Amino acid sequence: MNAKEKAIELVDNFRLKVLDYNGNQLNTFKALQCALIAVDEIIKVSTNSQNSENYWRQVKQEIENL
Repeated sequence: MNAKEKAIELVDNFRLKVLDYNGNQLNTFKALQCALIAVDEIIKVSTNSQNSENYWRQVKQEIENL
């Protein structure tokens, strides 16, 4: 899966599967923020390879572009 596809998948998953404090689906802005937090955490712990870190940085960039 390329970085753009992964970015869309993450945002959609947060938007559709996570509920806000009123029990409603997250709006797109909140879903984007959640996805960015998740990707930042993945980058923080990605010690396996430079390729993995680069991929997640690309995903983060794609989320920011959405």
